[in-house]
Amino acid sequence: MLISKVELENLLKDSVVVKEYPNSGQKKVFLVKKKNSDLEVVKIVKYGDERVLREVEIVTQNQIPNVPNIIEVQDFTCSNGEKYIYIIEQYIEGETLQDRLNSGKLSVLEGIKLLKTLLDISVILEDIKTVHRDIKPSNIICGNDGNYYLIDFGIARQLDKTSLTFTKAAIGPHTPGYGAPELFQYSKKDIDIRSDLFSIGVVLFEALTGEHPFLTGDEMNLNEIWYRTKTVVPKDYMIDGDKNKQLISFIQTLMQKHITRRPPTAKKAMEWFEAVLHTLELGEE
Repeated sequence: MLISKVELENLLKDSVVVKEYPNSGQKKVFLVKKKNSDLEVVKIVKYGDERVLREVEIVTQNQIPNVPNIIEVQDFTCSNGEKYIYIIEQYIEGETLQDRLNSGKLSVLEGIKLLKTLLDISVILEDIKTVHRDIKPSNIICGNDGNYYLIDFGIARQLDKTSLTFTKAAIGPHTPGYGAPELFQYSKKDIDIRSDLFSIGVVLFEALTGEHPFLTGDEMNLNEIWYRTKTVVPKDYMIDGDKNKQLISFIQTLMQKHITRRPPTAKKAMEWFEAVLHTLELGEE
């Protein structure tokens, strides 16, 4: 992807590039500042990428809480003659959850807020028959406004539309270590919102304990990561204020290896979470 900082500034006219992020897959991402001082994220992708079009459709056609808005989508021809699309998104000032966790685990109150945010999003996604498939710390923004935001619907699957992944693919789109077994085994018929609930469980376990539930960080290859995800039983942790172990039990249920052992729907998961809240003994942190 050959578009330069100068070429992007010429294309947008009223914006200046303040940061160029490392290349991510088939996307090039910039942070730009408009003349009115607003910051926006600009993604450059190849023209005709069906996954990009679906990502745009999911975000623009649905009111999903705590997901950055898409402001503008336009196609253009680069100086090398290649056609691309630029997507301008709302910028959320803050840091990724991954960066936050590098400094230490979340407090219980922060973790509960994160869990509620992700479950709220999953309830909406369930209603619109969509699975994010890539919920992980690097796709969650800890906003400076105190809220959490889920980003990057690039590999989301719309269950009521034709799949964009080859049916006989051995491995489905996901991030190893966070994707549910049915994603990396690519059991298409089993993929629904419960796959996202698994990832939410992994994220919350890591955020509240400071440890990944399955991985040690010493895994030699993807096969070992997949094997540990499918076989390792997470440790039984005591979370502050969770004297009856209802919260850790809920998180462990979200991470059940077999999809039928997780909550059957996002709505049921939310109901269970709300019941768990009443069992917690939390002070101000």
